[in-house]
Order: sequence, then structure tokens, then C-alpha cells
Amino acid sequence: MQSPNYRPVSRKDLARLLDLDIEDRRRLNSVLRELEAAGELMRVRKNRWARPARGRWIRGLLTLDIRGTGVVVDDQDPAARVRIPRELLGTAVEGDRVVVECDRRQHRGRAVGDPFGRVLRVLERTRPVTAGLLRRAHRYWYVIPTDPHEARNIYVTGASESVEFVEDHLVAVELAPWRPDAHRLEGVVVEDLGPPGTPAVEIQALIRRLGLAMEFPQDALREAMHVPREFSAKDLEGRRDHRDQECFTLDPSDARDFDDAVYAERRADGGWDVYVHIADVAHYVPAGSAIDREAFQRGTSVYLVDRALTMLPPELTTDICSLKPEKDRLSHTVHVRLDSVLSVVEAHTYPSIIRSRARLNYDDVQAFLMGQSDAGVPADLRERVRELFGLTSQLRRRRIEAGALAFTMPEVRCELDNVGRILAIRRRGADEAYSLIEELMLLANCAVARRLWKSRYPAIYRIHEEPDARQWEAMETELWDLGQRGFEPDPHALNRILAAVAGSPREHIVALAILRNLKRAQYSADCQPHFGLAVRPYTHFTSPIRRYPDLVVHRVLRAIENHQPPPLSRAAAEAIAEHSSQMERLADEAERESVEISRIEYYDRLLHQGDVGPWEGIVVDRIRKGWIVELVDTLQRGLLADVLVRKPLSPGQAISVRLARVDTHRKWVDFAPADGERPAGRGHHRTR
Repeated sequence: MQSPNYRPVSRKDLARLLDLDIEDRRRLNSVLRELEAAGELMRVRKNRWARPARGRWIRGLLTLDIRGTGVVVDDQDPAARVRIPRELLGTAVEGDRVVVECDRRQHRGRAVGDPFGRVLRVLERTRPVTAGLLRRAHRYWYVIPTDPHEARNIYVTGASESVEFVEDHLVAVELAPWRPDAHRLEGVVVEDLGPPGTPAVEIQALIRRLGLAMEFPQDALREAMHVPREFSAKDLEGRRDHRDQECFTLDPSDARDFDDAVYAERRADGGWDVYVHIADVAHYVPAGSAIDREAFQRGTSVYLVDRALTMLPPELTTDICSLKPEKDRLSHTVHVRLDSVLSVVEAHTYPSIIRSRARLNYDDVQAFLMGQSDAGVPADLRERVRELFGLTSQLRRRRIEAGALAFTMPEVRCELDNVGRILAIRRRGADEAYSLIEELMLLANCAVARRLWKSRYPAIYRIHEEPDARQWEAMETELWDLGQRGFEPDPHALNRILAAVAGSPREHIVALAILRNLKRAQYSADCQPHFGLAVRPYTHFTSPIRRYPDLVVHRVLRAIENHQPPPLSRAAAEAIAEHSSQMERLADEAERESVEISRIEYYDRLLHQGDVGPWEGIVVDRIRKGWIVELVDTLQRGLLADVLVRKPLSPGQAISVRLARVDTHRKWVDFAPADGERPAGRGHHRTR
């Protein structure tokens, strides 16, 4: 096949060319599939086999944009992208691993920036189940997918035994396996999720569409039930006892699991001793156990608006591993000694036992630091919290001076009633309180990463690549359009731009223009720099209850401390890093969409009640039909059509708007100027 004269042939022809006997012909199929899975071979048209020809055929993950056009990034070259017109997707869907034949010629007479291509084969359906609205035609049933990127309906070929067809209900559909001769999407209805319109049902459909795990397998639950709640003398061997420290946890007010507790004290020489205690999950979850296997598959906990899909069973997440106040807990400690100018003098890691003195939350600590109220902070911890804030403020200043990017993106918090409907949406505040704990976690992660790197043990690092030339150019263009001058492809220049707009209406959109053109941070077995934090090496160690890479890092660290052999190979570290990065992206997508679902239901309800504003917004972007406006309080975005605008607008401009229309399927709203006409009406599910 490596010969330049080779032309793709079928398995039957391969067997003939290789002059295989009957026994070897039987083995040939499995060998070909193994080579295909390894990326050494691929099947092209008419089931013929070939080596991947660079530039002609690529393998990768299929994503769809809002117009239903496919995009595939080459597994072997992340900088290479291929666009797939909707009519050339075949029956491939979002999330499929596909083989694409590339063609740099014009498509329908139009040149495109990236080469376009056609899907030749679906190698794997990573999301075999999707969700949608069940509808009935004259002679058949079909499903309209809830995924706004999927413009094709699904032809229903049957249903599970326990499922009854109810028109206009949301259902889960198991897609038919890919076939080269199939011309339409087909599937079997496997679950009736209920009528649309309530966040609980819509989020259930989201969970099914993204393939998120809800129930734990029985073997993992059985293991969790048998995890001891009490310590034995053997459990405490080799642990340092820090139960006399006045450490505390600091988390959101609605947090249920507590990974980390912190303590710091100032020395007589002006330096600091900082202690970061992390839940010792590795003690309770052995590698290869049923709990561990499930945790690897999940990769991370997923925090949706109305529920949490945890990485570990509830007994471990909220009780046994969680650093609850006034409870003795096993932990893994990072002790960092800082000098008087806050440089790291030395750092140590070791197993420990602690007893947290209090569970603090961001809102209470923020009120205390701002001098508004000290009611949420125990009297015996107030001075320590105040000193810690001073320390972490200086640590943050040093990081930014070293080139760390200095922006935080706003988030919203949804307050729900007892049936899961939003009562109110508020922007998350408490920046100072959040920064206090963030700086200490960064300090601990850097200390652990340095120890991993020096050991040369295979491990997992958190990396963030610098933007490439195309990203820097796009970033400069967007910032120029926003009126920002002084751009240079350098983090210090970006920080100067961010500082210039801090506190202004442009702050958020300037930060978005930068963020959109950065690469995504990911996990890797390679120790590479973290551009956004301006550090190397860096890892994730501080959240083993909710992130699988952190749990693995704990195991590697324990092996280093005990002078034991590496607990995982380089190949295993690479596989864990790749899978964890994929699951992190999936979790981010799910969390973002769950907020959109609940927020759209909230505004649809307000529109139905006649509560249409006005609300203050910021113009954030320009599209063909008009301007995109983002509400200040809830971050809800919507379209302000050109035909309604009576004065010139520009990005970053403040504007008062009211609600005009809500499209519950596209998860979109239309705005009108606050002094305009009455709203046009409500949008509903499409009725293709």
C-alpha cells in the first residue's frame, strides 16, 4: 500500500493480491479494522482500502455550525480544517468521527477559505442517541432534533417496547448505524421524555442528546456503599496531622462538594507558610476499580442549572471525600514557603489529616472584604481572611506582571423554584473572594507540576498554547473594530488594553474579542507552557472530586513521594489526557446550553405575562440583519433588527431595549428599542 503505484482496492482484491489462503483471508478483515482504528488505513469509496493520503483524505470529529454546515479538524494536523456542505454530509451527525475526502475546487461556483469535502464514512457515532420533537406525517412519524445545528429531520423506523408515540412530545432517538447507501437519517424512539416547554424536560433532552451519564453502574454503587466512613490506624500511617490548623473551605453558596481547604500564616521574617489541603480521593478510589472506570468515562462532573451529574457516586462526592466543616478528613497537602517578596522558597507535598473550621462562601466573604457585613465570616477567622486577601492580591499582581492574562468573564446564577423554573437571574459577583481562593489553587498546582516534571514520571499537565498567526491577526482586527489601539501579539499589550476598558461598557466585549481568538486549554502528557497563566509547568491537582486528571495526578504524586514505580505509562497518560479534554468540552457545552434553556423559558414566561422590560443592554456585535445586544444583568443575547434602529450604533454602546419575540426552539430572542412599538409575538418549535 505504500507503493506509489498502489490504487485503493476492496478487501477481496487485497486478499487476491496478497495470495492469501482461506485461513488468512478470514483474519484479514480484523487486521484491516485494527489498522483502521489505529489510523494507519482508511476505507474510501466502495469499501476500498488505502493509506491516509495527506491532503486528500482526513479523519476527524464532525461539528456543525448554526447553518448546518459541517467542519472537520484533521486528527493529524489540528491546523487543517475541512468544511462539509450540508448536502455532502450523508447521514453523518454532530460528534461523529468521520473520514472526509477533500476537494480544493470551488463548491457551486463559490471559493471558500478552507477546503471543502464530502463525508466518505462514519467511523464511530460518539453520540448514538439524540433527542427531538416527535411529529406525525400522513404515513410515518419523524423527529425534529432539538439541536439547533441539525437541520435534518429523523425518520422513525420503530420504538422500544415500553414507548408509546405521543405527538409533540420530546423523545430520545437511537440513530441507525451509518450505511454508505443511506440517504436519510433514521432512528428508533427509545424514550418518551415528556411535553416540551419546561426546563426539566428540555434539560433531560439535552442530557440524552449529548450522551451524558446519569445513573451509576451497579458495581460502582456497590463499591461506594462499602467504602469505610471511619479511619483505621493504618489509614493514618505516614500522615501529618494538621487538625490543629484553623483552615477553612471557600466555595459558591450552592456548592455540595468541597475539594480544598486553605490556611496561611505569616512568619517573623516577613515570609509566608501557605497550606493547601486537597481531598485525598485517591485513597478511596483505587486505580482500576469500578468507581475509577466510571470516573474515567465521565471525565468530569457536569453542573447543569437544575442538577449535578457528578464524576463520583454521591457517597464520596458529598460526604466521605468532601472536606466538611468540623469533620476529620483525609487530605493531600501542598505546603509552600514564600519569602518576604512572595517568591517560592520551597514546596513540599505529603498525605495529611485535617479538620476544617468553617465552610465559607464567596458572597459572604465578598461582603466582608468590601466592609458591608461580617456576619458570614466567623469572628475567629476574620483577621486571617483579611490577611489572606492581602497576600493573594499581591500574588495576582505578580502573576499579571509576569504576563498572565488579566481578565475574568462574567457568569450568571439562576435561582430556581421547587419545580426547576427560574425565579431570578443574577450576575455572579464576588470577584475578590473568588480571586482569593483561585490564587492559592494556582500556587498549589504550580508546586505539584514542578514536582511531577522533576520526577520525569509520566503524568498529566494542563497546557495552553499561544495563539497562532491567524488568531493574532483576527484578534487585532476585532480589537481595532472596537476602537482599541496599541495592539501587539503579546500578553502585556493585551493586559494594557484590558486595563484601559476596565469598568466600562466595552470591558466584556473586548475580553470576548481576545478570548474568541485564543486556543483552548487542554490536558496533555507533554509538559508545555500555559500561555494564559504565563507558567510552565502547570497541572490540575486541586479538584479530584470533580476532575479525573486531578485524581490521576494525586496517584502519580503519591508514587513519587513513596519512591514507587510510575503508576501509569506514557501511552496511558496520553489517552487519559485526550479523553479528559473531550469530556471537558462536552461538559462546558452542556452547562452553557442548560443555562440557555432555562433562560429562554424565563424570558418566554415574562413575554407571556407582558413583562417586556425595558432592560439595559450593551451592543456586542454586528450581523447581516442587525445588531446583537446583550442584557447587562442576565447576559441574554438577542437581535435588534436594523429596521427598528433609528440612530447609529456601535459595539460597546449602552442601549435600553425591551423584549419583542422569543424563539423557544432556536433559543433566541428579538429585542426592540425601549421606545419602539409593542412586541410582535412569541416563537415556537419549528414545524418542518
